Formats: sequence, structure tokens, C-alpha cells
Amino acid sequence: MSRSTRRWAATALVMVLPLALAPAGTAAAAPQAAAGSPTQVTLITGDKVALLGNSVQVTPAPRGRTVPFQEFTRHGDRYVVPDDAAMLIQSGRLDRELFNVTGLIRQGYDDAHTKSIPLLVEGSAVAARGTAPGGKVRRELPGLGMTAVDQGKADTGAFWRTVGGDARAKGGAVGKIWLNGKVKATLEQSVPQVGAPAAWQAGFTGDAVQVAVLDTGIDTDHPDLVGKVAQSKDFSGKGSVEDGHGHGTHVASTITGSGAASGGRYKGVAPGTTLAVGKVLADDGFATDDVVLAGMQWAAAEVRAKVVNMSLGSGPSDGTDPMSAAVNTLSRQYGTLFVIAAGNWGGEQTVSSPATADDALTVANVTKQDVLSPTSSRGPRLGDGALKPEIAAPGEAIVAARPAGVPPLGEPVGDAYQRIGGTSMATPHVAGAAAILAQQHPDWSGDRLKAALTSSAAPINANPFAVGTGRLDVARAIRTPVTATGSVSAYMPWPNQGAQKRLTVTWSNSGTTPITLDLQANATSANGQPAPDGLVSLAANSVTVPAGGNASVDVVVTAQADRAGTYSGIVSARTSDGAVSTRTAVSVRQQEAQYNLTATVLDRNGNPVQPNPNAPALAIINLDTGEFSRSQPGTVQLSKGRYAVHAAAETARPGQEPSLSFVSHPELLLDKDITQVFDARLSQPVSVEPDNAAARGGTHTMDLYNKIRDCSCTFGYYAEVDPRLQPMYAATLPGTRSDSFAFGQHRRANEPVLEVGANDGRPFQVNAKWYQSSDDAESLSLPAVHAGTGTAEEIAGVDLRGKLVVIDISRRFTTYEQIVQRSKGIKEAGGRLLWLNFLPDLPVTSVLGGGDIELLALPTLYSADSVTADRFIAYVKGGNATATYINRPFPTLRYELGYGVEHELTRPQVHKPKDRDLVPVRTSYYDNAPGEVRYIASREFFGSLLHSPSTQPAAAQQERTEYFTPGKWSVHWSSAWRGMLDDEMELRTGKSYRIAWNKAVAGPSFRGLTQTHVGEEPRPWGWRKDGVFDMWLPLYGDAAGRPRLQETFAGDDGLLSVYREGTLLQTTPVTDAVRVPVPDEAAAYRVTAEVHRTDPVWPLSKSVSGDWKFRSSATDEGKALPLLTVRYDPALNIRNQAPGGTGFSFPTYVERQDGTPRVATFTVDVSYDDGGTWQRAHTRRDGDRWTVSVKHPQSGYASLRANVTDKDGNSLQQTVIRAYQIGG
Repeated sequence: MSRSTRRWAATALVMVLPLALAPAGTAAAAPQAAAGSPTQVTLITGDKVALLGNSVQVTPAPRGRTVPFQEFTRHGDRYVVPDDAAMLIQSGRLDRELFNVTGLIRQGYDDAHTKSIPLLVEGSAVAARGTAPGGKVRRELPGLGMTAVDQGKADTGAFWRTVGGDARAKGGAVGKIWLNGKVKATLEQSVPQVGAPAAWQAGFTGDAVQVAVLDTGIDTDHPDLVGKVAQSKDFSGKGSVEDGHGHGTHVASTITGSGAASGGRYKGVAPGTTLAVGKVLADDGFATDDVVLAGMQWAAAEVRAKVVNMSLGSGPSDGTDPMSAAVNTLSRQYGTLFVIAAGNWGGEQTVSSPATADDALTVANVTKQDVLSPTSSRGPRLGDGALKPEIAAPGEAIVAARPAGVPPLGEPVGDAYQRIGGTSMATPHVAGAAAILAQQHPDWSGDRLKAALTSSAAPINANPFAVGTGRLDVARAIRTPVTATGSVSAYMPWPNQGAQKRLTVTWSNSGTTPITLDLQANATSANGQPAPDGLVSLAANSVTVPAGGNASVDVVVTAQADRAGTYSGIVSARTSDGAVSTRTAVSVRQQEAQYNLTATVLDRNGNPVQPNPNAPALAIINLDTGEFSRSQPGTVQLSKGRYAVHAAAETARPGQEPSLSFVSHPELLLDKDITQVFDARLSQPVSVEPDNAAARGGTHTMDLYNKIRDCSCTFGYYAEVDPRLQPMYAATLPGTRSDSFAFGQHRRANEPVLEVGANDGRPFQVNAKWYQSSDDAESLSLPAVHAGTGTAEEIAGVDLRGKLVVIDISRRFTTYEQIVQRSKGIKEAGGRLLWLNFLPDLPVTSVLGGGDIELLALPTLYSADSVTADRFIAYVKGGNATATYINRPFPTLRYELGYGVEHELTRPQVHKPKDRDLVPVRTSYYDNAPGEVRYIASREFFGSLLHSPSTQPAAAQQERTEYFTPGKWSVHWSSAWRGMLDDEMELRTGKSYRIAWNKAVAGPSFRGLTQTHVGEEPRPWGWRKDGVFDMWLPLYGDAAGRPRLQETFAGDDGLLSVYREGTLLQTTPVTDAVRVPVPDEAAAYRVTAEVHRTDPVWPLSKSVSGDWKFRSSATDEGKALPLLTVRYDPALNIRNQAPGGTGFSFPTYVERQDGTPRVATFTVDVSYDDGGTWQRAHTRRDGDRWTVSVKHPQSGYASLRANVTDKDGNSLQQTVIRAYQIGG
């Protein structure tokens, strides 16, 4: 009996609730998404999530109990949240971003790139170590009350034991925990635009004021910045503050550049200012939160900078994240003004952290014509609807300093400058203006500087949620004697009819005479319509501000009946002659009417379902807005609207696993308080069983779908169970239906991978799971004994020879190594199979091994929180027990069966299809060696995909007939060492189909579309976009032309180079995506790529190269590059071998990424010594393909080299070393 490192993937209830999925119909385009290996992320709970094309696959951590999952999309990112974390997130103690799978991958926190999860833990290093067992403290931030910890993924079980649902239930107290996420770097006309020359003329250049710039560093030798740096500190780990990126130098020179390299043309806003440069962003433009927090603390507490410029950010926030909180803390403690870029996300409610901080001066981006940039992040702030940003400044096409020897970020302007844009460029204009004001008023604190800049801004034609009070006008700021509160916000929670809030606006007069101002207020809705009368008014129509003093007037906000929404406006104050004026932005959020939904959930025995902190019973989806919430049975307050409400109920069955029922109200109108009973006794049987008794195993999912109004997107809510052990039921409530509702189910049927049975007077199947599995197919009857906790003393008195040995795992076990030692002792005593019985006080994840671990000495099963397992353990403890054990690592059968109904679910959904009702697909799993591959399939339904059950292993090097229900299917094949391949099949009854996976020859293929980063819009593998060649070229596509990327984990290495008119532009690793700026003018280009795979499990296509030549110009903007490929499809055996000692012919295809090529010339050479010598093969054109004929030796490998040109002047030389094997 041998073992493998494969782990049991728990058969778990997985509930998926996407908040804003891709448009209906796009889900079926899975094969068009990025090819390559599945991208896997380990969550802080120990669960593993893999993105496979457009599918999300969850491998739950083996907790031992069924734990529901939620999946949803928020701001384009996909989240997966286990229910035992949901309540911690809801309470604010656990950061939701720890479960943002897209974001974790985007930041390089997936399993292929890091073995730890970076955290920010509230409290000291001592407290952090207690909260995060096995975590490594990377930085202490005592001034901010936080500690940065790297939590090893192998120790996430111990972590979750400390902070998770079980700890919470036992009263464990932990501080807040956040993801230590990554932030990134987000003039000649613009400087006069903001009035800086007028300030200079008045003698204010920022002299004697120090501005801290937290960015990528600075080019200290740049002519415009010589002598500007007063203090500096590196936080990035580089060892100096020298800028190897370019962003920081550009920002710094926009603030204080002298313009020396341009004869003064590109002078900064405050050329008299000196800088404190904190290099917080590495030369790639990124940093983790803790690095930026350390830089912020340094700038405020040590440097005591009056102004801090932060042209950086992460993602949209509600202002409660650690960096936003730090801005508030430091601003109030040291009087610092943090000037922060709003972000470049575009759209409403996208202002990024830390710009969401209350005390931050948040900057939007406008053009030099005072038009809002479409990429500038807009408010209101998430959550409370507060006004952000507060001011705008020019940020488009800004020319400023470029560091020497660093590739330009944008358009080079001479040798010393570059033109780039974004809120990052707008922000230093405001920071420079703040420095000018600080010189004029050295006694002003940061909040007074903020008020002066915002209240003096120039009005522009844009909503205050986009630009605050307007565009920066430093000339007005230095001459006006009166400043005002910059912005005020009111949140009016329900019930709010007639409710009032008074927001105080204060005017300050630094002049020597009193000033009387006439006041006026206006407000509009989010769509630009006038706000209802009476919503916003003023307590007085004028105010007199005394010389050297202050005066205040309240803005009165009165909630209006049936006028819920978000509003913004301006309070204008001006003297009668217009010589003095101020602007204050106002925002109001009037919460919608709220009503109570009181829900009772009954199981199939009529018993009320009790609240469970690890599994809220109700899932509630707003069909009008797409908002989603989870709730326990009882009363929940919701906004007026239409809702889909799904209730889950488990029903106990004596001696068996509980059944699972879903009861749904597909469309509930909540316009008053409602009481609703969700009675599982109304639910109908749900099952799919093929007409093949051997295929009783596999998994079964049921899916509930809801479409959202005014959105071509679909919510999915699903559960996945073992159909042998846990029956399922579902129903919509009587008398309810909805056009936006559908029910579907997907059964993958095969022989059970693992079966354990017993007979305690009645035969029963046991819910057994692998802890560490066996690769041996076996069917045994074993005596079973209980050996206590497996100590040497306990096993000494028990005969273990040839038996299944059960030991109890309790809190006495604190490490995986203890279990290893127990397994060794039991094997030495003759034990055949080990069973770990996790007692209720110890989560399974607490003692899981991880990383490069020592395997247990025996194949090992485990159980926890299972009715049938508890029954089995009791049977074994009673003595004279026998267990039947069947292990089938690679089932030979495969059925993929998908069904669905729409609008309502009132009848049993029981399907028993016969093979003749299904579509046979003859499937070949080609491979060069025996081993394991995995597959997934999803059927299109209701504008989405039926949920795909967890990946299923299959033996490589086999051919078999698989059965599918008719319809459109997305199918995936993957291998730990051979990447992933995707395809799509439209299957019809009465026809038969064939599909071959991983067949040689593996070579370049650019079919379909890809994504450089998860969540991006799909695009060609190589295209010209925004003046850049954007390429990610897959060189390992299979014989069917399915693209597959090269991977560093497989030992791939090589280079991709781009040439223009013979001059090298850029060289990068071939495993990376590449972006190469190119001029508009037409030119001849050459792209070369070569990859070498060193991993011994991949004996074919050991070296693949391509040499492409083509022409391109600005007229090709947005188009795929005309890259040719040659695809070979030889008739090989299942081991990718061709016959030796004979002639051999095979079809060959010439393809082009952007369409069908008009081939001019085509030749193929063959080599039998790995490219040492070549001989010309015979080629014959047969319509749209060629037949290539060669003469094989008795054994060895064939290498292939093709040369092709088309009639448009494009060419390719493509070489594949060891394309296929000859002989066996």
C-alpha cells in the first residue's frame, strides 16, 4: 500500500452568491479566458481556492464539518468567504480583503508566489504572536497600535483555531486583523492653471517648508532636484532612496522642481520647498501596507513635515482600513496635512485607501481644460456616503522630471522629462500649493491648510462627488483673508422622515477688518436633478466674520419623505462686491425605508433551525441593487425592495448524515414588515442517478439562480454533497414564482473514490475522508481496533497486526509531527491503515501538515463531526469490529449530468437518465508517463454555468467514453505539472464526439483571448494597445491548438525579445507578460521567444522557440498582432509515441492570431538528434492544411522546424525540440 501527498478534498456544502457576476452569456466563454495552470490561493482559514478559467473551485480545509461558502463579485473582484469567517468580517474584526481571491492573486499572494499571508494585527508584537501562531513579525508599528506579521500558509490551521468560529464560540478574544495589502503608485501648462506664478510673484514659493514625499524615491542627481532633499529614508529594502521606477521623481519635481534642465519651463508648483523623501514603494511601484504605514509615521512623527504627499493607493474603502485610520491618527496628533490621490479607478464610489480618511485632503484629476478625467476615482465614500474627493487639480499629460537610466513610464520629453497622467500627478500640485500656504501662514495646522485650499477652489462643471469644491486655485488661496470649512456630510439613517441634522460651517478671517458674506446653498441628486425642497437649507442667509476671528452658520439637513438617496451640493459665501468668496461642499445620504423581515426556518421534522455562528441559515439577495447579506433565523432589517431569500436547513437522521434542504422565496416584495416561514417539509427530492449502479459515487450540486434587474448578470447559490450519504431537497414557497429565478443541478457520477462500510447490526456507509491518501486500488475487509491516542503505552496492549487502527486526536496534539510519530509506532506494531478521530474540542486544521512535510507512515483516514463516523467509532470501541475498505484513486467512469427548471420549483427534480439519452464523448488523456490529471465540466444554463463540482482525478494514458447531457459545456483539463487546457463543446443527442487532451505536438498557439491579470477584460495574446505591444505568448499549446502557458514551477526558463528595425527594445523572461512601448510610425518588428523545460516529468517539447517578423503602426491600435503559428497533429498512441522504423505522415496547420493566413511559402525540417542536424521533410498542401511526411528511425525523438511566410509579409520560424517520441 503506497501513499501520495494528495489530500482529501472535503465534500462540503458550498454556497456561492456572486454580487455582480459577468454578463449572462459571457460565462459560457470559459475557453476564451486565460489558459495556463489553475491559480491557487490559500485563504487564512486554510481553504484553497483555484481560479480555472471563469470557474472558481474551492477545496475546503478539512474542518471535519460541513461549512458553507459564499462567492461574490465586488468592484470586479471575486471573493470566497467560508461561513465561519462571515461573522468576524461582519463585526469588523477580520478584513474582507483576506478573502478577495482576485485581489490576492493580483498582489502576488497566490500559492505559486508566496508561502505566507501578510497580515496587519491590532496590538503589540507580543499580542500578534498570540493571535497568529507560527507567524513571523516583520514590522512593529507601536505608534499606530499595529504589528505586521507574515502568517505561514502551512500554519493557517493553527491560526484559524485561534481566531476562527470555534475560538469565538469559546469566548476567545482577538484584535482586528487586516490583510497587509499592496499599494501602488496611482507641468508647464498645469502650474499656471492652478495660479502658482501669482503666488511666486507675491513672494511665496514654499520657502522654509518641508514636504514629505512617500513614493518610489527620487533621482537626487536630476538637475531640477539638486539640493532639494533635506531628509531621506528607505523603507523598501533597496538600501537607498534612488528612484528606479520614475514615479517618485516625477511627483517630487511637480512639487518643487527648479526647471533647470528646461530653462525654467517645467518648474514645480513650490520651487522653494525642500523635501523629506521616504522611499516606500519599491522599484516596481508597489509596497505592502506596513511599509507605507512606517513611512507615514516617520514623516509625521520624526520629520514633522507640515505636508505629506501620497500619490499612491490600494482599492476602494469605507475609510476604516488601517492606512485611513493612520492618516486620521497622525493628522490629529501632529497637525500634519496628508495630501492623497483619490485613485484612478473611475466610476462612482471608487475613492481608494488611504484617500478615504476623514482628515486626508483627497485629490481628483482634471484636464488642462478643467474637465474631469474619466479615470479619476469619484465618491461618495463607501459606507456612509461622505464627500470624497475634496478638491481637483490638473493631472493629465503632466510633464515633469524623469530619472536618468530608468525606462520611461510615459512619453519621453527630451532626455530629462516625461509626460504622464493620473491622480498621482494631480496630487503634488495640491501638496505644492499647501507648502506655499504654509510659508504664508507658518502657524496654521494641517486642517486649516486643508480648509483654505478647498474653500478657495475655482468652480468647475462637475459634481462635488467628483471634484469636491472645484479645481485648485492657489492664487486665490493666498490672497483671500477668509477660509471656510471645506466639506460637511450628513448620514440620515432610517427612520428619518422629518429628522434633522445640523452641520456647522465655520469661517475664519485672518484680515484686520470684519467681513460680511452672503450665503447660498444648493444641492442635486446623483443624476443631477435638483434636491427636494427643504432637504438642505441654511440657518442664516449671511454671516459676519470678525477680524482675526471665526463665525459659524449651520447647514440644516431635513430628511424628506420618499426621497431617499445621495445628494451633493455647495454652500457659497461671498461679499457683495465679490472680492471675497468661499466654497464648502455638502453631501447628504438619506437612507432608504427599512422594514423587518422575520424569518423562521423549519427542518424536515418541523423543528426550528437554531442560529449557528458558523453557518447563517438565510441568504438574502436584493434583486434591484444586487446587494447581498447573510442572516440567522429571526428578524433582519432591510431596505425597501425586491428580494430573493434562500433558507438552508439540515435535518437529523438517526445513524445517518443529515439531509440538506433549500427553501426559497424567489421574489419577495418588502414594502412593510413581513413574517415568513421557510418550511423544509415543503421541499421536494432532488437527485440525479445514471442508469449504471457502479457510478454511485461522485458529487452532486444543486444551484439556485437569481437575475438582477437592469443587469445582465446572475447570482448563483449552490450546495455540493456526496450523494451516497446526504440526500438533498429543494422548493420554492407555495404560490411564489419569478422570471428571475431558476433551479439547476449537476451530478458528476463515477465509482466512489473511497468507500468504508461497517455493520453494527445494520450495514451502513461511513463518511470517511482521506487525511493522506493511498495510490493503491484496493478492496479489503479489515479488523478494526481502537488504540486510545496511539501512545507507545496504549498500543503495546493492543494487537494491531493487519488492522485498521483508530486513535483519538484531542488538544493534547498540538503539532503535525506528533501524529507522524504515532503513525510510525502503529506501523511498526503491524497496523495496516490509520484512522484519526478528531474529538470535538480540536479542529482538524489545527494539526495539518503543510509544505515540505514528512508523510505519515500509513495511509490515513480521518473523521470529525460526522454522524456515521461517530457511529463507526462507537462500533469499533465496542470490540470485534470489521470494516470494508475500497480505494479507487482513479475511477474509470465519468458522467456529467446537468438539468434545470425556471421560475419556480414545486415538483420533485429526480432524474434517472439512461446512456441512450446522453451524448457519448470519446475522450483520450494523452501523456508521456502514467500519473494523475484532473478534469472539470460546467454546463451553460440560465445565462450562467451550472456549478462545476470539485476537480476529479483521472488516470493519464487512457481512452474512455464519457457521457454528458445535451447542451453547451465548458470543459477543463489540468495537471500539477502540465498546466491547464480549456475547450468548449456543443453536444447534441444522436451524435458522438471525440476530444483529445494533452496530445503532442506541444507548441505555440494563440487561439482565443487571455487576461494578463485576473479580473481584466479578455484580450488577444499579443496586441497593440495604447501605443504598447502587450504580449503573453503561450508556447505549449497541445495538438488541438488549445493555448497553454509556460510556468516557472515546471522549471521553464527562457527569454522573449522585441526588436524594431533591428534594434533591441526589450528582453524579459518568457514566463512573464511583456509590455513594450512602440512609436506611432510604421516599422518592421521582430519578436523572438524561446522556452526550455527542465522538469523530467515533461520529456517532450523540451525546447520551443519562435521567431516572428511583421510590420506595425498606430493604425493597428487595438488589434491583435499578425503572429503566425504552425500546429502539428500526428497520429500518436496514448503515450504520445509514433511508430519507429517506418515512413510517417501527419497533418499540419498554419494559423494566424488575427485571422486566416494567406500562406506564400511553407517548409518543415526534421531532426532526430535534438536539432544537431536537420533534413527537409516532404510537404503537400491539402486544402487548408499540409501533410508532412518523414522517415523515422527505430527509436528516439523527432524535432520539427517550420518556416512560413504569408502574402502580407509576415513570417515565422518555429522550432520544437523533441516534438514527439519514436518507438516505445
